[in-house]
Amino acid sequence: MATQQYTLVNPVTEPIIAPFDGAPRLPSLAGTRVGLIDDSKRNADVLLEELAEVLRNRYEIREVRWLRKPSASRPADPVELEELVANVDSVVVAIGD
Repeated sequence: MATQQYTLVNPVTEPIIAPFDGAPRLPSLAGTRVGLIDDSKRNADVLLEELAEVLRNRYEIREVRWLRKPSASRPADPVELEELVANVDSVVVAIGD
């Protein structure tokens, strides 16, 4: 009878963590344009509307631009995202529920 050989493979790997430095801070929000990305989950729009109001009143932002994703599980349209980024100074993303 032939002997079978098995190779054991360790399924544990080290996580690959991409470097992330973050964006530089703005010196002030006053007079800036803010982009808000709604992930389409319930209440994300409510949270972002409240945030927009606070930013307008407390921090004197000049403009708010909105982008609503088609669903929380799908990425934002790259063309729409590029357009948003080209026309704002900062972006906030909200996840609802």
